[in-house]
Amino acid sequence: SFLTQAIRRGDVVVFIDPKNSRRLKRVVQRACSDYRDADTFLEFHPAFPELGVRLDFTFNWQKPTEIASRIQSIMPVDTGGAFTAFGWDAVNVVVQGLVSLEDRPNLIKLTKYIEGGIEPVLEASLQRLFDASLGPAWRDLQEMRALMQAAVRGQIKRPSEVATPQLMACVSYYEQHIPQNQRDKVIDSQIRVFRHNREHYQKITANLLPILSMLTSGDLGGSLSPDPFDLADKRPIMNFEKIERGGHVLYMCLDSLPDPSVASAIGALAIADLAARAGMRYNLGITRRITLVVDEIANVINQPLIEILHKGAEGGIHSICAMQTLADLAKRLGSEDAARMALGNLNNLFALRSKDRPTQDFIVETFGKTGIHTMRVGINQGADTHLGDWSAGQSVQLTESMEERVPVDILGKLPNLQYFGSVAGRLVKGRFPILDPDFDRPK
Repeated sequence: SFLTQAIRRGDVVVFIDPKNSRRLKRVVQRACSDYRDADTFLEFHPAFPELGVRLDFTFNWQKPTEIASRIQSIMPVDTGGAFTAFGWDAVNVVVQGLVSLEDRPNLIKLTKYIEGGIEPVLEASLQRLFDASLGPAWRDLQEMRALMQAAVRGQIKRPSEVATPQLMACVSYYEQHIPQNQRDKVIDSQIRVFRHNREHYQKITANLLPILSMLTSGDLGGSLSPDPFDLADKRPIMNFEKIERGGHVLYMCLDSLPDPSVASAIGALAIADLAARAGMRYNLGITRRITLVVDEIANVINQPLIEILHKGAEGGIHSICAMQTLADLAKRLGSEDAARMALGNLNNLFALRSKDRPTQDFIVETFGKTGIHTMRVGINQGADTHLGDWSAGQSVQLTESMEERVPVDILGKLPNLQYFGSVAGRLVKGRFPILDPDFDRPK
């Protein structure tokens, strides 16, 4: 119902479905065909990449550091935060280097240069710097020739096996002959990573590489790191800016049942990219309404989604989240307090049948209490011992107590599709209609 309303309203719709519900997908397709243009509906499915679009989650950014922050948001949280910080720095060094070389970063390139080494980026950066500062004949300089010969003879220690003699000569010349005021901070960061012990570097980035491997393995690499120059791949390349400008409806399946880890990483990265897009909308003053619908929120919730729930409405992003129990969310976020904090950012609540007691308690807390009046009436009469004597009495007692508006037990007995709702502070009781997208098709 909510999706159909958003599509008919003309919203840009992003629906993240961990399960790939065929019935719900058909409802969305039918709403698009009834109320929107033919090319409005877009689909993404990691198990069937050839049928949908390619999504680039590293395309839109205003500062290169945003890409590192997106990757950091989907990394497993460590206790001290040191490994997460190292992961952010590792991604940022590569991104800054690629941007300085006017090469657009994507997930495949990040994986290549973090796992295989920063050497190709560093060598290209140094050559670009020398071409600009020393002229095209810098390779013929006497100091450079001497360093090159020393590197070829093995007189300059190599920090890694993939470092070429030319790279060692360039690094040595940069460190020995380039004044401090002429050095490039981006190159300094690359040299720091280049000089770092390779074995230790792999240990401190241990949380990062599995995430990048999940997002770049097999056909998924081409779907999430699209190559615009690959003429053999006819699938459209989309990002959230293009989806917004085109007024599209994106049905994004995560395929969480057979592959929950990869599904969670894809969903979290998509939400991180959308949160960054929300920040751009703030900065640019874009107000076109976006409806974000997340089913099974416990599978993909992360800090960027909480930020969208917290601040997104001002930027025109209206969110609808569906979940089963409070315990699912608490397990994902680490505690029930964190789960309640996330749910506190949601304004309205629709509660269908729920069997979980902590979830029931949260629902009835949201609905609040009301005053219940109890009246007790007592009447008594009787005859005395003397003949003809008779007595009677009447008493009325009125008491008031505060009770739950919706009793907890009722939530576990609601029929299918019936709900209690708290809408803008108003308590409602209703029933959702069944939308059959094929009702007018011949059986």
